[in-house]
Amino acid sequence: MLPIRRIYPATSVLDILDDFFTNPFEDTSIRCPIHDVIENEQEFIVEAMLAGVKKEDVVVDVNARRLSIEAVRKETKDTNYNRKESFTGTYKRSFTLPDNADADGITANMEDGVLTVKIPKLDKPKETKKKIEIK
Repeated sequence: MLPIRRIYPATSVLDILDDFFTNPFEDTSIRCPIHDVIENEQEFIVEAMLAGVKKEDVVVDVNARRLSIEAVRKETKDTNYNRKESFTGTYKRSFTLPDNADADGITANMEDGVLTVKIPKLDKPKETKKKIEIK
């Protein structure tokens, strides 16, 4: 069984260069919200700290054993900031689900700025091994 793995998508060469030349004193949690992955006997739980993000601005989906979370935090217009440390814009985070995760039973809830995604475990992992006939 593999644990849920986080995927860091680099959307362009500029993202890779930006990561390379990032100021080491800069707080990256501003751009990349905190995620916790918890496992117990019945399920996997992904908790994402999304303070200031409205529930209707969050999309959670599963495609080919990949759980994706996308959120948009909108900037307040007509605000004069003396200092701005909060992140605004869109961010995405993806996780690869293990074989024993039940993708059909996933539920999500958002409360107090925390998105909680629950992924039930299957009693038996789905069989992915099969013999392919050569034609």
